[in-house]
Amino acid sequence: MQMVVAGGTLALLLVVWVGARLCRIYAPQLPGVRLDAAAACLVDEAADDGRLRLFACEPDPGGGPPITVPPPDLGAALVLEVAAPCDARHIATLTVTARRHDGRTVLRTESWDVADAIAAVLLHLRDLTGLTPSVHFCWPDRHPLAQWLQFLLLGTGQTVLLTRHLLQEAEPDPSRRPTVVVS
Repeated sequence: MQMVVAGGTLALLLVVWVGARLCRIYAPQLPGVRLDAAAACLVDEAADDGRLRLFACEPDPGGGPPITVPPPDLGAALVLEVAAPCDARHIATLTVTARRHDGRTVLRTESWDVADAIAAVLLHLRDLTGLTPSVHFCWPDRHPLAQWLQFLLLGTGQTVLLTRHLLQEAEPDPSRRPTVVVS
């Protein structure tokens, strides 16, 4: 009898947990975005050539240079870092700051959901500049099944796919939708 109760409890927890993960995918609520003065100025400067390219990378926890460095063929691409804060609270409005590092403009924000933050920043930059931005990702070297397990168990990973999905949900017109590039 105890095994049945324990098994039922475990099954119920598993169903609720998987349901919460699926709600995260299929019920997106993108946060608002605010650029500080330096970020707004540097974004305008980057958009002067008529293209707006960003390179999403993992920030260094110590605040140093990005862990992943953009390839040189991206030219004047902006680097976009999304750091996960220590507390897991929902941030209604993201504040994007900017700094220069090794000749690159680095935009940085904090969000507990990296894919939501990237999609929100891209849509905000599109509305701000009138240009359709593209974001470049490096594809992880892990097996896709390992990535899905990491997403289901830990709630992390699958940033590229979730970002693309969120952009499709938020902007149905493909000509206005920011582009996701994976290399």
